[in-house]
Amino acid sequence: MLTQSRNSLNQRTGIRWFAILVGLFLIPFNSFWIMQMEAVYYSAHSTTYSLFFNTICSLLVLVAVNVPLRKVHRNLALNREELITVFVMLNQSSALVGHSMLQILPSTMAAPFGLSTPENEWIQLFSQHIPTWLIISDTHALENYIKGGKSESSLYIAEHFNAWLIPVLIWSVFICLLMFVMICINTILRQHWMNQERLAFPIAQLPNEIANPESGFFKNKLFLISCALVSIINIVNGLHFLLPQVPYLRVAPYDLGVFFTNKPWDAMGYMPFTLRPFLIGLIFLIPLDITFSCWVFFFFWKAQLVVGSALGYQQRPEFPEQSAGAYIALCFIAVWMARRHILGIFKSLFQTSAGNTQIITEPLPYKTAVLGGIVGFLLMIVFCCWAGMSFWIAGLFFTLYLMTAISVTRVRAEVGSPIHDLHFAGPEYLIINAFGTRKLGPGNLAILPFFWFLTRAHYSDVMPHQLEGFKLADRAKGYNRRFLVAMLVATIFGTLVAFWAILDSTYRHSGAAMSWAGRESFSRLALWLSHPEPMNITGMVFFIYGLLFGIFIMFMRTKFLWWSLHPAGYAVSSTYGMRDYWSLFVLVWLIKWLILKLGGLKAHRRVLPIFYGMIVGEFAVGGFWALFGILFRTQTFNFTAWW
Repeated sequence: MLTQSRNSLNQRTGIRWFAILVGLFLIPFNSFWIMQMEAVYYSAHSTTYSLFFNTICSLLVLVAVNVPLRKVHRNLALNREELITVFVMLNQSSALVGHSMLQILPSTMAAPFGLSTPENEWIQLFSQHIPTWLIISDTHALENYIKGGKSESSLYIAEHFNAWLIPVLIWSVFICLLMFVMICINTILRQHWMNQERLAFPIAQLPNEIANPESGFFKNKLFLISCALVSIINIVNGLHFLLPQVPYLRVAPYDLGVFFTNKPWDAMGYMPFTLRPFLIGLIFLIPLDITFSCWVFFFFWKAQLVVGSALGYQQRPEFPEQSAGAYIALCFIAVWMARRHILGIFKSLFQTSAGNTQIITEPLPYKTAVLGGIVGFLLMIVFCCWAGMSFWIAGLFFTLYLMTAISVTRVRAEVGSPIHDLHFAGPEYLIINAFGTRKLGPGNLAILPFFWFLTRAHYSDVMPHQLEGFKLADRAKGYNRRFLVAMLVATIFGTLVAFWAILDSTYRHSGAAMSWAGRESFSRLALWLSHPEPMNITGMVFFIYGLLFGIFIMFMRTKFLWWSLHPAGYAVSSTYGMRDYWSLFVLVWLIKWLILKLGGLKAHRRVLPIFYGMIVGEFAVGGFWALFGILFRTQTFNFTAWW
């Protein structure tokens, strides 16, 4: 009977155009939700974490709606492949409108004229080096954008809309081009990472379970108990935020750094101990050896601070440069391990169709992926040259950026790190450290701030979500060209909708709340131009050290079975995310080690629903509070807050 029921659920397969339309319909609501909760009411910050809770909530709602629809008529409900398709489309749009992506770009487009004052002299300092088609120069439109919250401050006034139209369309073309290049790279690396190395893809595990009607996910007692307990905690804490007389069940961090006040130990600084149920659940999905590597290397970074303080070193030992070097090392390692696969792809380009043995389930034909990636990359360079950059600087910048994007994607696929922020270590920093600002010249320097939305941090990089989408489609056996079409359409539509959601929110409320990004990026430019920086030899030494040390860790891992440390742990453990959540890595590693030691894989599989329940319970209730804040125009309990 059960078998028959399951067969009936899976009788209809494939992805209908209807599912893609559902995804397109939900994208504007999804983008608006993110902007309201992240930029207006600060009720949650979904896109600063690897797994977006807003898309998980949407998937849960779709699964719930499916139940009555399936009873009415089977074709009214979305099947597994279609649920995954909608989820991936929403993930793409969420990443695009995310905290460290397009939320930054409009601010930088408005900054040169909108934030210029007689005191900072920005217009006189660098406006002549910036093409007008990249920015907004209409002072009246900018004044209402910055102030916001007034009747005349609306995106839908013709003067305001026209001022943004051409720059937004130009930037949208560039962003879609970059996303296509990333899809091409993912197509080249996908098969090796999934089928040859068999990476774990921890972040993709939960949505796969939710969308799978045969998993019995929602009937597991351990899942239901865990989900209920975590939900109660978040309900109580949400009520406490609105009604202080309700008790608060503390999950916020306790700073252990207060116990280390004497030199050189005080150099360790902030050492929070925290309890975040959804992060406990996400970390439990990470392979045990990598969890171990993360917290071990966290203390390695802290040890550097202590030793530096003991030696009288006044600054931190170039953490961003070390991390950047480690990420570049991960890219080299990933490409080296896939070298035979990549070489086989390039050989296949010169084979006849009869001799080409490419698997038909690839997102793109390999020839299209290779040529598309190369042409797309060159077109991005042309865009930069058109804006005023030199060819070699633009080429070096995007080479370093895409190498970092590949590394972040690899980290997500292998590690599943809940947070992968890499602050202030982008290509522009490395290039300036290597050459100094004088050699670059004002033309190159003036364009670099506009790519701040790509390089400031890597919270919501789109490339990992693309690859995880391919993995989810592969698991759901819905892997076909229509799925790729859904991704491409979501990218184009999601980019335009992201700009709409951001500009609509800033005009209605105040662009001043978002001006930090433009102020941050162009303040750096003003400093570069007024006080030129020489080559940073120390920074480059630490960058090379991080690169070589990352390669050394991987070498030891491949040569010695007893070596359990992983270079990805070294790369991610210096970031703000690890600083705030290191205690959870220690705690979860110990729990998981004990479970595997005492009960083996069988016990691990048995308790896994408990940790799924922690994620779903916190995401569902946290999503409710975020929506509550938007509906009632108030700030609510932020379960994602880092404080």
